[in-house]
Amino acid sequence: MCRSVFVQCIAVALLALAVQGRTTSGIASDQVDRYELDPPLALRLSRFASTSNLEEALDYSETIFEKSKRLEGSLAAGSRGKVVKGGSTYAQILDGYPTPSTQQQDLLARKVLRASSFFVNRHCIPNGISSYECGLYLSGTQLPSSTIGDQCRSLIASKEYNDEYRRLLPALYDDGVYAFRRSTTGAELPLARQVSSRFHTAWKNQEPLDSTRSVALVQWTQFIEHDLAKTTVQTMHDGTDIECCSGDHGQLLPRYRHPSCKPMQVPEDDPYYQTYRATCLNYVRSALSLGGDGCHLGPANQLNQATNRLDLSQLYGSLANDTKLLRAGKGGRLRAQLYDSAEYLQQADNDRLCVTDPNLETVCYDSGDTRVNVNPYITLLHTLFLRSHNRLAKHLALLRPSWTDDQLFAAARTVNTKLYQKIVREWLTAVAGERATRTSQPTAPQDGRVSNEFATAAIRFYSTMMPGEISNALGSYDLEHLFYRPKDLRKRDYFAHLVGSVLGQNAMSLDTAYVDDMAHLLFGVRNVGLDVLALDIQRGRDHGLARYTDYYTLCNGKPVTGWADLERALKPDDLEMIRASYATVHDVDLIVGAIAEWPVAGATVGPTLSCLIREQIDNSLDKAHEPQDSATPVALRADRVEAVLAEYSAARFMCDTAQVDRVQRDIFRVPSDDNPQIRCAQLPALDLARLV
Repeated sequence: MCRSVFVQCIAVALLALAVQGRTTSGIASDQVDRYELDPPLALRLSRFASTSNLEEALDYSETIFEKSKRLEGSLAAGSRGKVVKGGSTYAQILDGYPTPSTQQQDLLARKVLRASSFFVNRHCIPNGISSYECGLYLSGTQLPSSTIGDQCRSLIASKEYNDEYRRLLPALYDDGVYAFRRSTTGAELPLARQVSSRFHTAWKNQEPLDSTRSVALVQWTQFIEHDLAKTTVQTMHDGTDIECCSGDHGQLLPRYRHPSCKPMQVPEDDPYYQTYRATCLNYVRSALSLGGDGCHLGPANQLNQATNRLDLSQLYGSLANDTKLLRAGKGGRLRAQLYDSAEYLQQADNDRLCVTDPNLETVCYDSGDTRVNVNPYITLLHTLFLRSHNRLAKHLALLRPSWTDDQLFAAARTVNTKLYQKIVREWLTAVAGERATRTSQPTAPQDGRVSNEFATAAIRFYSTMMPGEISNALGSYDLEHLFYRPKDLRKRDYFAHLVGSVLGQNAMSLDTAYVDDMAHLLFGVRNVGLDVLALDIQRGRDHGLARYTDYYTLCNGKPVTGWADLERALKPDDLEMIRASYATVHDVDLIVGAIAEWPVAGATVGPTLSCLIREQIDNSLDKAHEPQDSATPVALRADRVEAVLAEYSAARFMCDTAQVDRVQRDIFRVPSDDNPQIRCAQLPALDLARLV
């Protein structure tokens, strides 16, 4: 497995790309993902990239944009393709809820993308230059002074942080900039739903449990995902949401389908959906970013609405104004509702963050991320970290009564974030193995962004481990009825039920089997929901991720030339199904190959996922990427914070926030003879007096 030689492994992976007919050499260290081309080719392309040719491309883009506005007007006025609040598409939108600023940036980025596409088709293809090579060249080509160029530079200058995903390997689009990749045979790739359906059918009604890992591991994985990644969706130019399927999940005629649509087609004989005559699952393409290091042409890269650091942005918000709205304004606390001597998340001012259901009693909560209500496990963890922050603020106020609200808030937030990072390290060991916290895998220097590969595929492994029921010894709740339909956490029995499930319920095993709630009932209404694996496959293609074999080579240093090279890496039954799904080994999608790998010894995931996850977490925990904010109202010495937290654990965190008096030392494993539950008093507590 590649560790300290990560950069060398990238070179090996790029060589593998070249073997498959795509030429690239060397690694650039700039932040626009430009990989060096052969000098003669680069010189030839530079002659095409004259100011006049680039201006022509931008003018064309403006013309197309005005035409698209007229198309959107007719779509919005019609009765087809309307987003229904309470439907699965509305829940999808909540999962990637766009803001006015991200919508503005996406629209401008799409203009730049159209100009890139125009350049490829006008100057590269007619001159025998591959679209892939042309796209690589354009990724380092700055926009000339123009209306679009000036708007782009102004928008980038106003950003609080660089919200563009980085890439470990170059984008792989069929047209070099945006079209879904095709099979290496030249044909279309298999439908995302066809691939996932083959796995679901093969497993039939089997839902194997992980014998040792608890639901806490699933819960924390999704919570960490929400901290580091929030891929938002495209909208119409006026912010109107886009629907890509008919109200009964049928295909829309092309004239009624928005250009941003790339719905997942479902075969008419699908083993599940045929019963409900569903042939279309909604998918709107992800919003695009302009980056943060100059305005450039090139392949699409997606926008990350979360921050790049492990900073609890899902609790505090990603932007300064978001944080301000969540604060109580006194005592350094976050806003909360007090009920029966315990604190809970504040209720949302309206129900926009939930899928309303007249048949269910729901309580819609508010926090720093619109996904707070996605499922009860996430709502619970938001609640626990809210309690943790306010508990810290209260104790700090007793120790330093002269501190202002701003000082107390900053100090409590710092300690809360640091203890969260401490638990993330525990989680990383449980997921990627013991060596995960000892081995560094460097990437491009001074680049603290989140990788597209991590956000779009690697961290998504938890979906296969998600149980379909929230269970404990007293009963269970079906998960399918709770997506964005939260129950009232203030009910003691329900709160205790959730905590008991997190600590005591076995997670599902990491494999290609998904429970029904994730396989075809995600965000579902009347028995028809989304297929999470098909959704992940579709999103990977939308984001231009390279192939599984490229990342296998990247992480393991071993080029893949045929199916035989994967016989020891993938589980036999899964390899057989994958071979039946894809025309060649170099067609396999990253998420599909990665979840089929044998796990690393002592880890939850296989070597490719371990590599991609470890690389990102190490990068996000790198102190070099922490913001240097001289305006912080109070400074806490880093060495003191680390000393206070040295023995703090996830188990103690549950004791401090979840109203339990006993817990197992390793919450990411279910209680057992070698992981027994112990009294909370036996676990080291925080001594904040040593901090201030």
